[in-house]
Amino acid sequence: MYRLLFSLYYFVFLFFKKRRYDVIFYYPQHFNRSKEGKNDLFEPYYNACINNNLSYIIFEEPYPDAKRNQAAIPFDFVFFIIILVRKLFCDKNIIQKDRRIGVLLSYTIFRNIKFNNFIVLSKSMISVFSAINPLAKIFDVQHGIIYPKKLDYFYKGSVSKQLIANNVYLLIFGNRFKEILIEQDATDFMKSNSYVVGFDNVSSANHVSFNKHVLITLQFTHDHKQEENTRLLEELYDFIKSAKRDIIFHLKNHPRFNNDVDLSNIIKLDNVYFAPEDLNDCFKICSLHATAYSTSVFEASLLGIPSILINSSRVNIFQKDFAYPLEYNINDFSNNDLYKESSVTVKAWASKYYSPFNSIKFISLLK
Repeated sequence: MYRLLFSLYYFVFLFFKKRRYDVIFYYPQHFNRSKEGKNDLFEPYYNACINNNLSYIIFEEPYPDAKRNQAAIPFDFVFFIIILVRKLFCDKNIIQKDRRIGVLLSYTIFRNIKFNNFIVLSKSMISVFSAINPLAKIFDVQHGIIYPKKLDYFYKGSVSKQLIANNVYLLIFGNRFKEILIEQDATDFMKSNSYVVGFDNVSSANHVSFNKHVLITLQFTHDHKQEENTRLLEELYDFIKSAKRDIIFHLKNHPRFNNDVDLSNIIKLDNVYFAPEDLNDCFKICSLHATAYSTSVFEASLLGIPSILINSSRVNIFQKDFAYPLEYNINDFSNNDLYKESSVTVKAWASKYYSPFNSIKFISLLK
């Protein structure tokens, strides 16, 4: 309630005082995944703006049971208005509906706020802010892995209408991800609108051998059908039971885990614990990673931590689309030479997809 009231106060106050920003940052609050409640994906962008004397503001979209970033302005008040107006407008085309809402906001709540650039995660409110200021540049930051035909970017073989309608520029982690976008695009949109700015890896784990601690990043979300989650749960149980008893497993739930899956039978096992909330702390504890298909395979690889892909009949994009270079089981990594060799291999593999963050490139793209 406090955040809603603060949001109401902030946006009502905009009626009386003009504000101008070089950049508006916007994201759903479930991206606040550090133990400090910060959005680590955006932190390098904030720092780049500070170092180049660019003004910015952070708007945070509410998401149930997620951390709040104390540096962000809660978008709750405007968000609930947008949800309400969406129900009132009869347009079947969601893009046109959101653009109508954006025009309405530009004459009311946002009439005194000016901005040159809008940078977002997961494409939230792109059409709304594009209509609030048609002259602003709209950027979407990559927040997971990019694979062929990913719905965030493509629909039925064509580039997403939302990206085209709002002339969205894509900020990409590495060259190979950009190549995937271009390969799937029959037009020149991805070639001209995607830019590699890199990724800021803030973790500092440094393992030289397998310490018998395994991080398992889970994929239980409401995106799955019940039978999919049930199958993933059975595969997870079988995987853990097949390991030696001296192996310790640390389970990390997906950020959008909604408690629909009962993990009690797995947690009852005497070598299974819940992992720390912060992924960086997880990698400091665990020298091996396992998952069905979490994007943490890349994050682990950047640190030289090998991953085991738990068999899943749903899909294994790491083998199919990314040619993940390892295919070992847990017991294999008790060999220190194999572990060190694997560490070098996965680092080299991940570097094709993730480049170091390039702040100069990022700043050059802003309006």
